Amino acid sequence: MKNLAAGLSDLEGSEGVAEMTTNSKSIQDNIHGIIEVPPLCVKIIDTHVFKRLKSLCQLGVTHHVYPGATHTRFEHSLGVMYLGGVYCDKLKVNYPDLISPKDKLCVQIGGLCHDLGHGPFSHLWEGFVRKVTKTSWS
Repeated sequence: MKNLAAGLSDLEGSEGVAEMTTNSKSIQDNIHGIIEVPPLCVKIIDTHVFKRLKSLCQLGVTHHVYPGATHTRFEHSLGVMYLGGVYCDKLKVNYPDLISPKDKLCVQIGGLCHDLGHGPFSHLWEGFVRKVTKTSWS
């Protein structure tokens, strides 16, 4: 995590943003094809915390009925990172001064990390906790 913190602090200067958005790595995604992953996002993907998402099924227990439904939270998070970047690129076309490279990278990091707090059967667990504690989370 020390490398990740160093990468985030590098974003303070404009030169740091350029460094964090060039020399990306390519990943073949089943849905989106080849996606480019910025170096800072690669540092996040290479952490133990992120890699654990490979063992969490995005579709719950659906794969027991539909064996091809094996989409993991890892794959899902890569796709969200990619789509966040695509969305920023589209905004930049229509509003050139609205999105900076730093903004795009932050959106991509957000997409990448949005599922890190999930555990196995997390949404089923939420329903169980609500029922047992009789708590409303709205």
